[in-house]
Amino acid sequence: MTYKKNIRIIFLLTITMILILLTVCQASGFVYFVKTLNNTITKQESASFQLIIQNTENYDDYFTISTRDVNWLVNVEPASGLVPANDEIEFIVELRPKPLVAEGRTYFIPLKVKSETTGFHYEEKEKFAVYVVSPDLAPGRYTPTVTPTIYIDKNIDPKEKVSVRINLRNRNSRDLDGLKVVVNGEIFSKEYTTHLLPLEDKTNEILFEVDPLAEPGTKTLTLNLFFEDKKIGESSAEYYVQGYTDLKKSESKSTFLFKTESKYTIYNNGNQPGTAEKIFEMGAIERLFTKFSPDVAKEKGDDGKTYYVITQELDPETQLDIVVVTNYRLVVLIILLIIIAILLYYVLRSPVVVIKSADPLGKTKEGVSEVKVSVYLKNRTRRPLNNIRIVDHIPRIAEIEKKARLGSMEPINIGKSRKGSVARWELDVLEPYEERIITYRINSKLKLIGGIRLPSAKARYETRRGKERVTYSNNVNLIQR
Repeated sequence: MTYKKNIRIIFLLTITMILILLTVCQASGFVYFVKTLNNTITKQESASFQLIIQNTENYDDYFTISTRDVNWLVNVEPASGLVPANDEIEFIVELRPKPLVAEGRTYFIPLKVKSETTGFHYEEKEKFAVYVVSPDLAPGRYTPTVTPTIYIDKNIDPKEKVSVRINLRNRNSRDLDGLKVVVNGEIFSKEYTTHLLPLEDKTNEILFEVDPLAEPGTKTLTLNLFFEDKKIGESSAEYYVQGYTDLKKSESKSTFLFKTESKYTIYNNGNQPGTAEKIFEMGAIERLFTKFSPDVAKEKGDDGKTYYVITQELDPETQLDIVVVTNYRLVVLIILLIIIAILLYYVLRSPVVVIKSADPLGKTKEGVSEVKVSVYLKNRTRRPLNNIRIVDHIPRIAEIEKKARLGSMEPINIGKSRKGSVARWELDVLEPYEERIITYRINSKLKLIGGIRLPSAKARYETRRGKERVTYSNNVNLIQR
């Protein structure tokens, strides 16, 4: 009952989640895009934005555009907000400030776009930013003023990336789009355009890759700003390019039959001595099968990991040769032998499983007089086995019960041998993965007090090539307790 109850709960939860997902998908069946047309205005002007609404549903929908900010008036063109199914309509949204709106501030107007069919709505705020300025500072009525500042480290390493930070501060309320920035550091340069909002303070970091062979010495970094093809600002800074030892590194690797040989060369191409260092990171198992030339030093890193390091001082125009050999051939050979052994087991093993068991019956204080014997057969292959013959021996102290019982398979013959009785059964075919159980009972001529030992059963069958094979079961020691 508990299992059925759990299944019912899981089914109800699944249906509920599907309904919720369908409801959400239906409710949010539209998207919108906003483009700023003019957002720097005086109190007597209106800011304008382009709003595109895409109806992603398969039915016509009517949309309304409004704001909860009582200090702004909203005018939408076209006035009708009907958007056909799977179509889009472009609207022009005008926002006009009321007299109480103060000048010299930036306002973010919360505009609500609502579907009248589903009632679902979005309220967008960040994309509807309006800058209200004094009429004397309206766009186009003053000269743009931007304060640029450029930063760079006093000393730089030409082998590493150079960080240059650029700070641009718009000193007035004019929107500057298409501001051209030119950076020239003698050994590196970059030119790009950016956009500055009114009174915005923007910082940008640029990483330069410089020529490692750059001549050391003091360099000048300059920053020039251009707006509408006119230079409106500049900044500069000095930095020093360090001298260094140039260590050229090269490596090669070859792999053959699970043996990898890596060669590393470090060449000092500089004009002063330097320290050549090669660091290797590998696990403990890989280290067991790896040899280094020259020898390595084992070191502990700050991150807690173990590293193997080769270090050597190099004079100018000298080199360090490192050879690393990792050889897994012995491990692979052992694994292959194991795999071959497993494959041979599955190829050569008997397709028939024979298991023999015995259960005492008629147990009294004087001992056991009757035993039930079971012989379990199973074809563990995908091919049928033909002409199965089962032979089982019964010790002299007991004799097989010849009376047939319901559900049991009668032997085709019960004979005699020097050691007792011999029972035989035959099966025409044992289908793939088929299981059979042969049961019979034996009666002891005497009460079994210490127990009885039953020899193994034997199964003969024919292979696909017509050869006869034999499989034996286990022995059974039935001990009376």
